[in-house]
Amino acid sequence: MTISLDQIRAIARQYHPASVEFARDIVAIPSLPGHESDVAAAIINEMTQLSFDEVWTDQAGNVIGKINGAEGPAIILNGHMDHVDAGLLESWPYPPFDAHIIDGELWGRGTVDMKGPVACMIYAASFYKQMGLTPPGDIYVTIAVMEEIGGLGSQYLASQLNAQAAICGEPSNNTLRRGHRGRVELNVEFEGQSAHASVPHLGINPHYGAAAFLQALPTIPLASDAVLGSSTVAPTLYQTDQISPNVIPGTVHLTLDWRNVPTEPPEAIVAKANQVLQTCLKDSAAAANVQASIAVTRKEFVTYTGMVHDFPSIFPSFLLPQDHPMLQAAQRALIEALGRDDGVSVWRFATDGGHLMAAGIPTVGFGPGDDALAHTNRERISLLQMEEALTGYLALTQALFQSA
Repeated sequence: MTISLDQIRAIARQYHPASVEFARDIVAIPSLPGHESDVAAAIINEMTQLSFDEVWTDQAGNVIGKINGAEGPAIILNGHMDHVDAGLLESWPYPPFDAHIIDGELWGRGTVDMKGPVACMIYAASFYKQMGLTPPGDIYVTIAVMEEIGGLGSQYLASQLNAQAAICGEPSNNTLRRGHRGRVELNVEFEGQSAHASVPHLGINPHYGAAAFLQALPTIPLASDAVLGSSTVAPTLYQTDQISPNVIPGTVHLTLDWRNVPTEPPEAIVAKANQVLQTCLKDSAAAANVQASIAVTRKEFVTYTGMVHDFPSIFPSFLLPQDHPMLQAAQRALIEALGRDDGVSVWRFATDGGHLMAAGIPTVGFGPGDDALAHTNRERISLLQMEEALTGYLALTQALFQSA
């Protein structure tokens, strides 16, 4: 049964205050990656109180709430429960875990990225239960762990759930998104020979290899996409195997953050970066004896449930085609539900939507909040946008059921 727009808007107004209070509750619970157990418990409790048909935690610690539907396609509403570090608490205008509401905005770490959107998705999905209706297919609301450090939770979810469509609820100012560049983290290792700094001729200084590569880095050819723009690469972290200032290190590790477009897969990135790396070492007299290698970073993570998983630091890029039936249906639904045409855009950052798309689940993006405020000490979300998102999520869900 299709829910009318008048019904959607009425129930959104009715449940908006409760969704805001729930968002405040979970913003007040710190949940760094690997430490999400307390906020997971709060989410499980809320889903249970809202009469989800099934609520469970999987092996990775993701929380999944299910609304049982008819025999139609299954849809995922995906968000994450972890957040980045709050940094210096005194740098915030309002304490980051006090969840203050100031001038119609909820302040705090994770309000935009993404506990505000999470609260809206949970409540929007529950509207079917509140109205006594059965959706055309099953609805899974998946709240993942460890998105901020690579997306372990959603990678695991995508391997376990069978769905025909998904909404990634990352903040978008309540406008439609159809993709983003990916993220590939690279480790460049420079091997020299350690020596006392008073006799540098007895060592091989790996800093010169790193310096030669950093100078050559801007010459690496980058792929481009008409919609997503150009790939970018930025050196971020620099570490040595030494803490003493009077020792030439034996090893230097340089981290590169590469934001790639879909036509530039990780193996191509490694190949082109390695070609420049070996050429610049060969051409530099100071770095001639430095050995170097480059590879995608691999990390081992332990979730709060104790699951151990090793995986490469890759967020896949994705771009849903402009003429995809699901995207067109989603756009029409939002125009009708929100009363405006904001067009379709892309995110500038990577999301778990890339993992869902890589698993073969067509994914659109939509969420309340200004993404420019994410990861800052000014993070806050508009309560009006949260109310509008309740309408938007339910309208999108109905559109995806019809087009998936």
